[in-house]
Amino acid sequence: MNKREEEMAELILLLSEKSKSFTEPNMVVIGGYALRAFIPFSRYSRDCDFVMKECMDIINGWKPEGVEVETFERKNGYGYMRWTKIFEIGKKKAKLGIDFMEGLVKGREGEAFEIDEKFLANSKKVKINIGNKVCEIFVPSYTDFFILKVMSARKSDIRDIAALVWKNGVPDVKGRLDALSDETIFLRNLKGKIIPEMENKFFLSSWRGMFITQEFREDDKKSVIDSLSSLL
Repeated sequence: MNKREEEMAELILLLSEKSKSFTEPNMVVIGGYALRAFIPFSRYSRDCDFVMKECMDIINGWKPEGVEVETFERKNGYGYMRWTKIFEIGKKKAKLGIDFMEGLVKGREGEAFEIDEKFLANSKKVKINIGNKVCEIFVPSYTDFFILKVMSARKSDIRDIAALVWKNGVPDVKGRLDALSDETIFLRNLKGKIIPEMENKFFLSSWRGMFITQEFREDDKKSVIDSLSSLL
């Protein structure tokens, strides 16, 4: 894990240098690395996810030696590129990835979140620790990050949502759900996936296992569920 973090930090710092601190073009980090800007816990993340408007071709020209383009595709206003790097740890090999999403962030069931001008304008620059480096990156507003997590609603996202609401409360999502291709997915996922998963008797132990802390208690979980239920 430490070696992967060191390798990831080197790639992120390279991208920062090439893009003039992620301003030319404007690149915003989402996913597990962005989560570090909102909560005092870090969780392991194999990949780093960047979102942007129309600039994948420029970024691809910055690919350093040792990095491969695993995927490059564009269709109907959406672009996706994946960089991968294989590196050695002793006698073993490991792999990391950087994903670039252009125009949209897509979910697994066809739903999408538009990377619009408001998303970029509301992003903020933060410092996060990656390995033994301090990296400055842009992350979304808390509202946009929360909506992205609800849209995705994987089990890891649900644990992230619990941590986010526990430490930051529920954001005001009014006026931003129109960034979703289907606004109904927000309440549908809260009611059908997220709250039921948190109510599961094994959720607390899985949350503690992911974030490696015992701080989150049963009454904290109940408070989070109550806060999310207020959105229904």
